[in-house]
Amino acid sequence: MAERPQADLGSVLRHEADRHLPDRDVMLTRIVERRSEPAARRWALSLRPVAAAASVVATLVVGFAGIRLAGDRPDQDRTPAATEGSASPAPSIASPSPSAPDRAPQREEPAHQGPVEKPPPPPSTITPTWQPADRFLDSAAALDAHSVGTWAQGNVTLTTTETMTALDVVINVTKTAGVKDAGKWSTIPADMITITVAEEKDRLVYRFTLKQGTLAPGGYVFAAQYTHAEGERSPAADTYGALATAASGQAVVTGAFPPK
Repeated sequence: MAERPQADLGSVLRHEADRHLPDRDVMLTRIVERRSEPAARRWALSLRPVAAAASVVATLVVGFAGIRLAGDRPDQDRTPAATEGSASPAPSIASPSPSAPDRAPQREEPAHQGPVEKPPPPPSTITPTWQPADRFLDSAAALDAHSVGTWAQGNVTLTTTETMTALDVVINVTKTAGVKDAGKWSTIPADMITITVAEEKDRLVYRFTLKQGTLAPGGYVFAAQYTHAEGERSPAADTYGALATAASGQAVVTGAFPPK
């Protein structure tokens, strides 16, 4: 195909350009119509691209926020830490139930200080059980008939059916008004026996101890002498006891003086 001459192409282009000159009347008509539209519509049309972009940004922000909240959600049993600078929540105060009846204040009981000890019962009168006879040994006590005025003698007589190889006798004289030791003696020879008197808080103790030899079967007297206040004194509170040893074993006798 043969090329057309350059001069012909230029003339064609110019001819076409002359045919497409803009119609000024038509352009002015379009401008007037655009300006007569409401401002809101013009702004809406102008903001459509901006709104579309904002919608995309908001969707992305919400998506990232949801991911963060899902990862930072505290466990059910863990208390979330308070934000620094935030006000502490006000404590909840339970209001009394309107249906609850009024109750009187309870009286406080004093603290228990421990078990309360009951006072011991008063001592009962104990009557001693005397044993005036035991096996080979027999005994008796009496106020000597020669006791007069402020002087008295208490006698204890022991009777044995066996030979005694050891003997210990005690006479207790209760300390009533004015009681003091006034002497002692026994029918056993003095070189065979030891006699002592001991003063205790509430009595005089006369003691007779066989120190050597033996005592043949028979009766032996042991005497405790004392003075006391003017007037009669009953020996009912005076007691005695004896421990004797023989070939068959030991015998123990105890007793009290009869009241006057």
